[in-house]
Amino acid sequence: MPGYDPDIVTEFLERAKRVFEGQEDGITSQDIRHKVFPLVTKDGFQTKAVDEALWRLEEAFADKERLADTETVGEETYYAGVRERAQEILDRTARPPRAKFRAVSKIRPGYHPGDVDEVCEEISRYFQQQGALSVTAVRRSTFRTLLGGYDEKQVDALLDETVSVMLAVR
Repeated sequence: MPGYDPDIVTEFLERAKRVFEGQEDGITSQDIRHKVFPLVTKDGFQTKAVDEALWRLEEAFADKERLADTETVGEETYYAGVRERAQEILDRTARPPRAKFRAVSKIRPGYHPGDVDEVCEEISRYFQQQGALSVTAVRRSTFRTLLGGYDEKQVDALLDETVSVMLAVR
């Protein structure tokens, strides 16, 4: 069946295992979050299963990174930095509707502002401790497109940072 290229997925996972076990360097939780595999038309790995495995792997790496960082700089300094990053996210998500991100040109598609604003409201409530939100829900956020919508790179960067902060305090 179509799916991710098995050779490339297997190679990446084997390398990630070596990095996690301390045998080599070079992969972070952020690298895992951004990993994209090429698709093949047959005999591929199921995309959903691989994506979910990457999410678990990212969480394991984030846990390990948090432990290393708190040992290096101390818990107080580490969590002060995380709070600062969370405040930046909150400042962005608390902006007025349809003004949270830069709009792309009227002739280019971007994310639908209404869809993005709804997710931003959930994120804002989460960081204000007024609502629950899971990392999985943030990862699975999808948006319709609209000519002149929000800049996709800005929105994706905010979602990426939100996942990073959420994993940093687990």
